Amino acid sequence: MQIYNKKEVLNLFIGALILGFVFSARSWGYSTFNLGIGLTHLFRMFILSLIILLVYQTSHKLIAKKYHAHSTFRLWHLQRFWFTKNSKFKKSIPTGIILPLFFSLISNGFIKFAAIGSSEVTSIENKRIGKKFKHLTENDLARIHLVGPLTILLLSLILIQFPGSNEMVKIAYTLAVFSMFPFSGLDGGKIFFGSLPLYIFGTGFIVLTAILMQLLAPIWVLILSIITALSLALIFLESNF
Repeated sequence: MQIYNKKEVLNLFIGALILGFVFSARSWGYSTFNLGIGLTHLFRMFILSLIILLVYQTSHKLIAKKYHAHSTFRLWHLQRFWFTKNSKFKKSIPTGIILPLFFSLISNGFIKFAAIGSSEVTSIENKRIGKKFKHLTENDLARIHLVGPLTILLLSLILIQFPGSNEMVKIAYTLAVFSMFPFSGLDGGKIFFGSLPLYIFGTGFIVLTAILMQLLAPIWVLILSIITALSLALIFLESNF
């Protein structure tokens, strides 16, 4: 069985190239442009970004399989500018390419906008026979989409303990944080509209972990992040029910 189709592989390579440019933009020379140094750093960041994206998407595929579904990586395309039916663009805009490049160029690489894409999950209906619901519920989709950002965040928490892994760590936790933006076409948007309590927990955990991992030992980061994220979710549930 083919794990990645040709279009998905192409999307992963484009996504890694975009991330590679975003995270190498400041290495092309701040005051003096240097093509050789820039290309060297671009290639390095491309390889590291591709590894992170493969871990991210493979985790999505594994959890989707447990729900009898397929998961395919797609670059972020904006389909509409508002929530109404008449707000669709005539042609979708490749936001996951335009925005990262735009912010990198105008900020000389200082702003690392890492929202490039997410998984598209579809159920395998003939394998869901006997299940309570024929199709995946919104809560099921929210859980599947949360796995990707959580996996690469935990990967960064493991890698930060090893010398020389700073670049990969930064790519991993930055991608995890930006994936949780509640925009249509990103994991965050699908989690937000699928399960708001899960979104609050996931976003709280990911953002706090990304901050604290720079300051504390991994075990304390996990303890504090889990407690805080659970507290935020419980506060939300208590105030709405």
